[in-house]
Amino acid sequence: MNSSYVETQWIWQQPDWPNFSYDEKAVMPALERCIQIVAPLKKVATVLTEHQRLDWEAAILLDETLSSAKIEGELFDRDSVRSSIVRKLGLGVGIKFDKHCDGAVELLLRSIRSTDRTITPDVLKSWHQLLFPEQPLITLMIIGDYRNDEMQIVSGRYGKQTIHYVAPGNDRQDVSGQMDQFLSWLNAPIEGSAYIRAAIAKFWFVTIHPFDDGNGRLSRVIAERCVAEAEKTNLRLFSLSTVLEQNRDEYYQQLEDHQRGNLDLTQWIIWFLDSVAQAAHNAEAEFERVMHRTRFWQAQQQTAFNPRQLKLLKRMLETPDFADGISRKKYKSLSKAADATAVRDLTDLVDKKVLVAQGEGRGRRYMLR
Repeated sequence: MNSSYVETQWIWQQPDWPNFSYDEKAVMPALERCIQIVAPLKKVATVLTEHQRLDWEAAILLDETLSSAKIEGELFDRDSVRSSIVRKLGLGVGIKFDKHCDGAVELLLRSIRSTDRTITPDVLKSWHQLLFPEQPLITLMIIGDYRNDEMQIVSGRYGKQTIHYVAPGNDRQDVSGQMDQFLSWLNAPIEGSAYIRAAIAKFWFVTIHPFDDGNGRLSRVIAERCVAEAEKTNLRLFSLSTVLEQNRDEYYQQLEDHQRGNLDLTQWIIWFLDSVAQAAHNAEAEFERVMHRTRFWQAQQQTAFNPRQLKLLKRMLETPDFADGISRKKYKSLSKAADATAVRDLTDLVDKKVLVAQGEGRGRRYMLR
């Protein structure tokens, strides 16, 4: 695809919009790397038991939900997210409930489990409702329908704001026209690489910015769904948002640069494919953690733990955050236990040969044996 370039402020003001182009030769090395890393994950999933597969997916969903919210400046409660996941996957009974966390998890599951169905405006609007189960207290917004006014991405305090982007369309009719064109392309038979299609879909959707809020999260959902279609699976293989959150500044800069540029998405596609490859690489480490968890709980079948100890062990086994162990102070914060109770819990886990203590005094840390 070729397009002429006209000096304009925003990409959608180009006369050939949205006839995107890219350099196939330049993109190919990144595409090959991406496929080589993503494809084996599906094979890995086939060697897991049903429970292990769900355990792996639960870990990916947890990372994706927390990271996708964090990109947008929201901090979800980890235990509430985990509770929604284990309940929806049938892995247990959740201990906490939050409607916002639950809606975000439901969206991630529903989008991947329905890759054989067409994405219609009504489907997108129902996904938007899941993200926003109630009206925000501060800002009035339209939930479950396209925006009906101009959309600007700005930063800075009032009077000294920087405009990073202005989206196409000033009312719902304009936005609907943009989205009809996008969905017609998205639902058409796949031509070429589905991974490149995912990169374009993510960029195109977030550039239209059809909703008052939640566009970034929905664009990532659409991209991951496209990748799932490429692998012909309804299993979430990796967390793309975790990588994007780790590279948040670069992520936003990539979007801003291309939304101000011409219709050539070569560099965006390469950057996106590299992010997918990194996410798939991270998922391999998650697979190893799943296998480690399985072996751990099998070995501890006859060991009794109190609820505080269980919470600690699950957290240490689920995340890499405790690679250097945990201090008594951090355990007190995690378990909300008094100092004497924390000492008793940790000493008990050492006596049961579940944890091993290293160091002395305030520097003492407790590691998984």
